[in-house]
Amino acid sequence: MPLSVPELAKRLHVNESRARLLVQSGRIPAQQVAGRWVIDEADAGRYLPAAPGRPLSERSAWQLIRHANSAAAHDSIELYPVELYRLKQRLHRLQNSSDPLSLLRSLLAKRAEKAELSSSPADLAELREDHRLRLSGVSHPDSGLLSGSEVEAYVSRADFNAVLRDWFLVKVAAGQRPNVVLHVADEVPAVLPPLAVAADLAERSGVREHNAALDLIRRSLHAG
Repeated sequence: MPLSVPELAKRLHVNESRARLLVQSGRIPAQQVAGRWVIDEADAGRYLPAAPGRPLSERSAWQLIRHANSAAAHDSIELYPVELYRLKQRLHRLQNSSDPLSLLRSLLAKRAEKAELSSSPADLAELREDHRLRLSGVSHPDSGLLSGSEVEAYVSRADFNAVLRDWFLVKVAAGQRPNVVLHVADEVPAVLPPLAVAADLAERSGVREHNAALDLIRRSLHAG
């Protein structure tokens, strides 16, 4: 479906001037029809804004994820004062950002290594029940998406190879679409905080995934 510049701006969660600049600069392909820019929806879906700032280390990324969750619950986690100050500053930036999806992708880019894998479709339902996995992204109930054709989850590095072996998971070939996406980290919480789920959704290109990510960010940062 073709999009106008205002529709593109709404889809990307930017103002119309920014959307028009992206089109005029060629960063998003478009055509002029009767003096107006027309953008193909597929081209808009492939665009991801440049990440603002330097990504946090894996350890710092998980501190931010956990702190957002504990702050929303009016709880606290044990941190040095300087670490707590930095976390609060980053959450404040995220809460007040005009483009929270780009900022979240940037801050949490190194939270885990992403493995794109292929599984027998017949195994997906049982794979979701594996106790070593923490469902996330499109597979997490809070996303409102619950794709039945794929599994997205976190797994600890200690369990990763065993999960591959037990479920006969293989890396996808070039150009092949994965039906299992595993985010591999040193330590994965027993209950995955919403900000981790939001980061996974923000890294996808679909408007439904982005809207779900924005909702989770708001719930994480504005709860209570």
